[in-house]
Amino acid sequence: MKRIKLVMVMMLFVLTVFTGCSSSEESASSNDGNESGNKKIELKYWVPFSGGDGDFMKAMVAEFNKTNPDIQVEMLNLKWEEYYTKLRTAVASKQAPDVAVAHTSKLGELVPSNMIADLDPIAENAGIKWDSFNQNILNATMFEGKHMAFPLDTHAMIMFYNKKILGDAGLLDSDGKPAIKPGAEGFVKFLKQVQQKAPADVMPFVGTSNGNVPFWMWWSLYSQMDGKLLSEDGKKAAFNNKEGKEALQFISDLVHEDKLWPKNVKNGGGIFAAGKAAVNFNGVWSTGTFEKNEGLDFGATTIPQLYDQKATWGDSHTLVLPVQKEEDPKRQEAAATFANWLAENGAMWAKAGHVPSKPEVIESPEFKELEYRSDYVQVVDDVNFMPNSEKLFPIGDILRANFDLVMNGQASVDEVMNKAEKEVNDLLAK
Repeated sequence: MKRIKLVMVMMLFVLTVFTGCSSSEESASSNDGNESGNKKIELKYWVPFSGGDGDFMKAMVAEFNKTNPDIQVEMLNLKWEEYYTKLRTAVASKQAPDVAVAHTSKLGELVPSNMIADLDPIAENAGIKWDSFNQNILNATMFEGKHMAFPLDTHAMIMFYNKKILGDAGLLDSDGKPAIKPGAEGFVKFLKQVQQKAPADVMPFVGTSNGNVPFWMWWSLYSQMDGKLLSEDGKKAAFNNKEGKEALQFISDLVHEDKLWPKNVKNGGGIFAAGKAAVNFNGVWSTGTFEKNEGLDFGATTIPQLYDQKATWGDSHTLVLPVQKEEDPKRQEAAATFANWLAENGAMWAKAGHVPSKPEVIESPEFKELEYRSDYVQVVDDVNFMPNSEKLFPIGDILRANFDLVMNGQASVDEVMNKAEKEVNDLLAK
């Protein structure tokens, strides 16, 4: 009997030891993630930066991962031309990334199709303050009073100028800026002075002749006259008017009448980078390209005010949270934290030429020490975003194709505006 009791005591002792070990192991396992006992959250992040921007964003993600061990981000960089198609497919197949870049101009398609989440409750839980963003950029991301995206930047059309060419021609003011008198006439007179005083092989003005540049220029000048692209209800074209025609005629005259902008330019930025043009209208992202040319002495500033008010074409990169198969509040909060971190560290992104979305970043020493950026930073308030429409991109395709006819001398402004209006109205009626 004593022997049986002894065996039972020993068995109980062994069982207690093993149970204790198992409990300790489970406790250790549950604390693997971090000191608070929470597991590390891993996020999938999609971007369309197949150009040089991709390297800057890759560096930002690496820095975030280094400084935020509880949230780790894996970035997938897709080609621009296939990006939105793949994003739609991923959402439809319930395999969407946790966070993705979306252009403000694309939100008009993404929001009505219920592809992205309403950010207001998520941002509140993450402690993100909407008033920390530039209001002009933020307003363009709102739908029916709801915040649908975290703005990262604005990238707009600005003016680049060759300091050496203009300096040698005596066309810089005491601050080293182009001495342009007000209004459309003042700008044309300035370019004619360049034509007269600069070497014969220098173009007074240059921009790629077809595609985006004439379209962006037209929208910039038309916006300076408070022009509207669509009717208030978004169902009719609203650009075939005196102001719309005047803006397009001004661009046409630079090429065909005043001969200040050569015909058939395939790469305006390349010509400017080679030092063969005095003025170039281009996107802010060209800053990063031009500053790599050591022999190019250039400056950058906002588009001149040629009409009633300052305005220019622009778009924004934003961060959105695609709809998931199953909502996970903790993952959504982590994604929002990451998106806000990118915006708060916008000085890193500004190296690509873009203007940060947060005023506190613009005022930071890190941003101010970047050359050129502060010279055009006010563009954040000048950008006139195009209206939110599901058909904005095909509307843009119609206008680009028609404006090309004017640029190539194949049709008049009146003919093109009438044709474009009909095509846009036909599209909107479908």
